[in-house]
Amino acid sequence: MAEQQEVRAGHRRKPRTKRTGPRRWIRPVALTAGLTLVAGCTGAYLYVRHLDANIQHGPLGAGNAPPPGGAADEQGRTAMNILVIGTDSRKGLGGGYGDQENVGEGNNDVNIVLHVYPDRRSAVALDLPRDTLVDLPACRDPKTGTTFKAARHRPLNEAMGRGGPGCVQDTVQSVTKLKIDHYAVVNFQGVKDLTDAVDGVDVNLCRAIKDSDSHLDLSAGRHTLTGEQGLQFVRTRHAVQDGSAVGRFSMQRDFLGALLRKLTDKGTLLDPTKAFPVVEAATKSIMVDDAIAGTTKLVALAAGLKDIKPAEVAFAQPPVEYTADDPDPLLRSKNRFVQPGADQLFALILADRSLTGGPDQAPAPAPTGSPAAATTPAPAAPATSAAPPVDPADVSVSVVKGVSTPGLATAAQKTLTGLGYRATVGHDSTEPAAASTVRYGQADRRGAAEAIAGALGLPDTAVTVGGSGRSVLVTLGPDYRAAAPGAPAAQAAPAPVPTAVPTDASVHTGDETTCSGGAKFGAFTR
Repeated sequence: MAEQQEVRAGHRRKPRTKRTGPRRWIRPVALTAGLTLVAGCTGAYLYVRHLDANIQHGPLGAGNAPPPGGAADEQGRTAMNILVIGTDSRKGLGGGYGDQENVGEGNNDVNIVLHVYPDRRSAVALDLPRDTLVDLPACRDPKTGTTFKAARHRPLNEAMGRGGPGCVQDTVQSVTKLKIDHYAVVNFQGVKDLTDAVDGVDVNLCRAIKDSDSHLDLSAGRHTLTGEQGLQFVRTRHAVQDGSAVGRFSMQRDFLGALLRKLTDKGTLLDPTKAFPVVEAATKSIMVDDAIAGTTKLVALAAGLKDIKPAEVAFAQPPVEYTADDPDPLLRSKNRFVQPGADQLFALILADRSLTGGPDQAPAPAPTGSPAAATTPAPAAPATSAAPPVDPADVSVSVVKGVSTPGLATAAQKTLTGLGYRATVGHDSTEPAAASTVRYGQADRRGAAEAIAGALGLPDTAVTVGGSGRSVLVTLGPDYRAAAPGAPAAQAAPAPVPTAVPTDASVHTGDETTCSGGAKFGAFTR
């Protein structure tokens, strides 16, 4: 063994000496750094889990087929629509703000569609006033399984109670034809928490305002709103504008614009000490759809919107009028959309047109009452290939169904009648239909059959020759499910895209810093 321990000449080990200098603390520091990193990662993981546990979520939709999405741009990108629902739920407020029993989902008192353009650099916040009378689709409540029948001519803010945010989504889709990709629900407490999380929201009042209903009491001039005041500010309506929910959007618009400037101009989301309270408040205060239910998913969604500046956000409200002449006395304090202006505004947004003169094929203002001047005429085809125009008033249509869905033929008949066709409902087909068909008997009726197929959202392959006479026979199959009662009415033929913002629509931008106020601005006491 002794021989094995000998070391050859020239390779003698140097005696071990006590280490001095920097190498003495490299290992402790490396160990400490490693433990800190592990602890930090663990802490971050636990914090994310904590945030995830805060988030409430639910399914998209309430049983109705959504309308088609918007067209892609040259780079294949499409717009995104996020429905922001503000409820009047008093949950978490300890019985404050009256209506102490309203601690559930509440009513959808704020309905704003955030339409993000395909380039993700600009957006439109479209406000739909809560008291607008609309047709509510049939909805299935995902929590209870209860199905609510379709209801005509009802206030928009009743949708929440008929199936939660999914029913609000289906209703908004039916009204605007905008396909909703995500939703976020915020209650009263959420507004307070978010306001406090950004250290207050800066506003400027034209005149003093005192409203006994919302309890907002502020002098004229500039203020930094606390959470309590922020909630009072967005709830104020009696002492501003015309005293209605329509006029209240001016306050909500100013608040949201100021909040957006606070988040973008002062680096709130870039400073961890400021960002964490915002993220914490957001996750505690909102309910979202299942697809974005998670902190990392919400952060990724927000990151995709980071290039949108306040000046590139248009706040829009369709033209409305009050319903003092409504046959139902209980609805005479509500409002309705003014047509064709409202639908023109929705169509502009769906087509990704700019509402503020931006680069997205900016429209120029034109009178609402001139539909011909407010639409884009279709390019004329060469005279040699032009097909004779179809006059719906000269076309008789019989609509039958080859499936058991109740009301399907009636829904299609109403769609065609609304377009001017002489449509009637016939006897159901005795044979089940594998797919919808549109049959014509005479050659010169092919154009009419093709127009009817387009109006009902059916493919060209549905058009076929058969039968005799001048009328067109529509047989509805299972591919026409979207026309069932309560489904969004997305079957009509696409209308020409407007080229102008209706003059009676309200459009503002997020960088406006003029004082908040209106025609009726001051004190209100009940």
